[in-house]
Amino acid sequence: MTPDKLPADVALLLGRLRDLLMARGGLVGIYLYGSLVTGDFSPARSDIDVVVMLECDPDETAVGGLEQLHAVLASSDDPAARLHCLYVSARDPADPARLRPYWYGHRMTRWQLKVLTQAELAAAGMTLYGPWPPPGLGPVRAADLRAAVLEEITGYWARIAGQRRCWLSDTWVDLGLVTLPRAEAVLTTGDLITKTEAIRRLPAFGVPATLADEIRRRRDGQDVTLSVPRKVRRARLARRIMRDGIRRLSRARPPLPS
Repeated sequence: MTPDKLPADVALLLGRLRDLLMARGGLVGIYLYGSLVTGDFSPARSDIDVVVMLECDPDETAVGGLEQLHAVLASSDDPAARLHCLYVSARDPADPARLRPYWYGHRMTRWQLKVLTQAELAAAGMTLYGPWPPPGLGPVRAADLRAAVLEEITGYWARIAGQRRCWLSDTWVDLGLVTLPRAEAVLTTGDLITKTEAIRRLPAFGVPATLADEIRRRRDGQDVTLSVPRKVRRARLARRIMRDGIRRLSRARPPLPS
């Protein structure tokens, strides 16, 4: 996708973000990635994923200014609630362990420029402002990507699967189950697949057609109402599928070269 093909409301929001950041100074580039540029964007559900590269790390005062900037955007644009904007210094952009300022929809927090995000940028990123490719960021080695995804599946997602209450939430059910086929694609073939494609692959992990359809409908913006007993049954099922899937993926290996 190119900037002129973005949804009109998203393009307006990103244009205002670009103008405000340019006015502040110290801006190197603004880069889009994720569903917005892969053609898999859902106006009802998808996040607006942005990496902003600055000349240097913003200090506490500068972070406060960025927070005010986003608060202004959030007060006037409907899609601003889905804007996720990570601020990265051009001096060390590729360090995946470093916590950086991160505007997450409605608040400023801190997050990392993970290896998977760097791979998505390299494979299907788009510049809204500045040079391409982003300075200091390049293609990610397949082995590094696979190691990062395996660590996230067996670490973070294993901990989430060990919990119970979060699986009553539509958000956690959708996000968790869709993660399984996306991780499998990276671990076995090295492919970065979209969420739409991942939903198509859910039956391979034992997800019933009714649950896969429920996830698909929510992604399309449809309301899906479940009774409390049905949510409880779904939570148990989703948690079991997640734990089984994590065990399966922990043993996944890329095919041997022919």
